Amino acid sequence: MTGDSQATSVAAPHGAPPASHRALRAALEALEAGRREEARAVLAPLVAPLLQPGCDDALADHAALVALAEQYNASLDWAAGQLVYQVLVAAGHAGFADRRDWLAKRVAVQKKFLAHFEGETSLARLGRVLGPRLGGEVRGIATTRMRPGMVAMALYRHEVTLEGRSRPVVLVEKTFGESKSEVEKLTLQDLLFTTVPPQRLFAPAYYGMLRNGPFGSSFHAMIPGETLPVSRWERTWRELMYHYWSEPPHPRLATGKYLMHQIMGDLRYVASGGLRPAVRAHLGDRLRADGAASAAAARMAAIEAALAPLPLFVLHDDLHAGNILADEQGTPSVIDWDRWWLAPIGAGWPVPFSPEEGGAMSLDRITWARPLPAGVGTSQMMLAAALSAWQLATRHEHPQAAACYLERALAWEG
Repeated sequence: MTGDSQATSVAAPHGAPPASHRALRAALEALEAGRREEARAVLAPLVAPLLQPGCDDALADHAALVALAEQYNASLDWAAGQLVYQVLVAAGHAGFADRRDWLAKRVAVQKKFLAHFEGETSLARLGRVLGPRLGGEVRGIATTRMRPGMVAMALYRHEVTLEGRSRPVVLVEKTFGESKSEVEKLTLQDLLFTTVPPQRLFAPAYYGMLRNGPFGSSFHAMIPGETLPVSRWERTWRELMYHYWSEPPHPRLATGKYLMHQIMGDLRYVASGGLRPAVRAHLGDRLRADGAASAAAARMAAIEAALAPLPLFVLHDDLHAGNILADEQGTPSVIDWDRWWLAPIGAGWPVPFSPEEGGAMSLDRITWARPLPAGVGTSQMMLAAALSAWQLATRHEHPQAAACYLERALAWEG
């Protein structure tokens, strides 16, 4: 844990570069000067554990160096990974130039990230921002890096000490990048939690966002608890969906993103013959021939008409056991609201692989709080569930599940 001093970089300590960086630079300089044997000798200790049996020349056989580079990349030491690919290209393996150049961009982002989030003390960076939000003068911030991600994946834990309070306020800061999609996630999350009290969504308390330069952050209360046990997942999933379905969205959320716009666009893509080959391979014989294109084209109007009357609700885009924390009393808290949708009731429900497996909904669990339009029932809601499951499985590249859910949706007859 760091106090008000500079936080520690996950990729390389501030100051002198690590020994691995120095060795790789020495090997690169030797290669560029034509001293191949010297480069080989410098690299030997780094690549020895990775060499294939019978191979003692990593400069000739690139596999060991590639493995070394990817080890560095996996630990987010992209600077070392870039150096290895520079060595590979200098050793005559020109095919790795694209990978070298891609990593150069990642290294530049990494340097910007570390300068932004760890280039000064947390107190200097956040003290004046968090004070008004927490209702007091900030006297100290002790920061720990929770997750070794970078840019859109990093988490920081801040213990914020306020004037006159004996116990610190513990916050989680999640970082976001400068791409359009990252900015959209951050601003839509802010819209959601400045409109809807977080407790209504079983979400942690929200303390606002911060955009400063190319990066952004969101701040939530740190939730004490453990990841939801898998044994409780199915029941908790259903109970959360009933709760969310019963909550009409606030009118201010109308500027958010609509799940059915996305799904109907995806269906039009299927109707045009654009289904991914991996998904097509798992379809039944009837749909596999043309990749479900004719079925999607024939059913789109009926599907859209069936979903139109369904009321909307706020759907967490990636609800799973890992995004639910349970406290000592078993009360769940749902985290990672990076993306949410205005979705038709029914979306988000657990869809079994076959209709015989059950999973029926109970309308009474919704209508006590929120009346449904005449003619709206579980048939349309299960259609919404199948389509939302298809969209999520496709995005997460689960082709077998995506094929199953698409078949369920295209077989719907009301």
